[in-house]
Amino acid sequence: MIWGSAVFSKIIYAIFLLFILIVFQCFLSEVVTIKGIRLDLAVLILVYIALTKGPAQGAIFGFLIGVLLDIFTPQKLGLGALIKSVIGFGVGNFKDNLYLESLYSKGAIVFLSVIINDLLYHLLSEGMTLFTFNIILYYSLPSALYTCAVGVLLFVVLEKKFSFRMNSSE
Repeated sequence: MIWGSAVFSKIIYAIFLLFILIVFQCFLSEVVTIKGIRLDLAVLILVYIALTKGPAQGAIFGFLIGVLLDIFTPQKLGLGALIKSVIGFGVGNFKDNLYLESLYSKGAIVFLSVIINDLLYHLLSEGMTLFTFNIILYYSLPSALYTCAVGVLLFVVLEKKFSFRMNSSE
């Protein structure tokens, strides 16, 4: 019975995070966008899940986040799910090789994950054009910095409040 309650609590936790993401995307994302520079909460939550839970749960959660966000752009349905699954698996897979005690390394992981997400999304949906390059340069890089800064603050708060979560792989 302990196994059943542990699985149930993980499912509830994932549903809660997905709910937060949906509420953010629907109601708050425009509020925290600064001159077109957006906070990529989806990638931030995905990195947190992948770092704390590992590659399998990172990939599954990435797929779920991707599908939920792809609903907002149905012409590219599946692309976000694929990219976020790869990012979740990759971050979770390399977490044992990374020095995660440092906030700098966590910030760098968030930054790189946002860049990889945006780069793959634009390359696979539009190809490499001058427009894609401009989007990456003028929007993705600042968005990655913005998400990185918020992510570092979030990691500080979570580590102070739930220090065991960042170091456990359960």
